[in-house]
Amino acid sequence: MSEFDYRNDARHVDPDEYDVRSRRLQLIVYSSLVAFVVLAVYGFWLITSLTRDVSRLAIEMSAMTRTIDREMTVMAAKMGDIDERMVYINENMVSMNENMLAMNRNIASMTRDIGTMNVNIRSMSSDTKTMAGSTLHMQRDMWSLNRNVSGPLGMMNSFNPFSGNPGPFPGSPAPFFPQH
Repeated sequence: MSEFDYRNDARHVDPDEYDVRSRRLQLIVYSSLVAFVVLAVYGFWLITSLTRDVSRLAIEMSAMTRTIDREMTVMAAKMGDIDERMVYINENMVSMNENMLAMNRNIASMTRDIGTMNVNIRSMSSDTKTMAGSTLHMQRDMWSLNRNVSGPLGMMNSFNPFSGNPGPFPGSPAPFFPQH
């Protein structure tokens, strides 16, 4: 066995030193006890707060479930209306497709008719130019006739009491040349 060392024994320590050690120990123990109590109170508050929040969450979920149950019929009816309207839109789209096909056929027919009209208008334009040329030739012929006949017949004007022009006929203007 080992021998007991009296110098390190607390009973043999100086009483003042013993009091200092005791006070240090009390300070550590009491401050630890206060910290434990503070942490315990804070933990209790956290648990109580969490319980209260979970309770409110359960109440809100229950109220939301009742609201959704109550509104689910309305939502189902609205979805049914949407379904009916989508069917109606689909029918209208089919009708529009048929109308577009008919319009496409009509436009193709109109394109052919416009092509025919274009050919006819070109022909009319050519015929109008021919008529203008013929009218020009008639005008030249009349001008030439007027020049050839007005001289010899100019003496007849002096015998006409209603003419009011005692001199010879001045003649018609020169022929008109159309611009093509």
